[in-house]
Amino acid sequence: MLINTLWKMLLALTAISLIVYALTPEATLGYLLKLFALNWGVLIVYAIAWPHIRGVRKGDPIVVRGQPLTFFFAFPNAVAMSNARLNGYVELKLMDGTIGIGKVVRYQGILSHAEVELLEQHSTEIEITKLK
Repeated sequence: MLINTLWKMLLALTAISLIVYALTPEATLGYLLKLFALNWGVLIVYAIAWPHIRGVRKGDPIVVRGQPLTFFFAFPNAVAMSNARLNGYVELKLMDGTIGIGKVVRYQGILSHAEVELLEQHSTEIEITKLK
């Protein structure tokens, strides 16, 4: 979810814009509006480009397609155990403790997590037998 990062960037860029406006002699309100427009332009480019630059990293929360409760504001039901790119394969650990391999279908959005299509799933249970 990029919303937290975008919010922090908006605050930082607005603060920088106000400082530049205050320190620039003969600055007009039109100049301040241009700085704010530049802020929004940077935010839009960041929101579009960052997920493609970053990809899916180890430890990222993931929404698995086909699992219960996968909708727009779905809570993540898995965690990435390896790095991956779009249409690449990622090893993941589901919330029930099983491990699987999935294909990255969609990167994270502003209000959504990365989405993966589960291809293979296996249990992490270990069977212990007594040797005679």
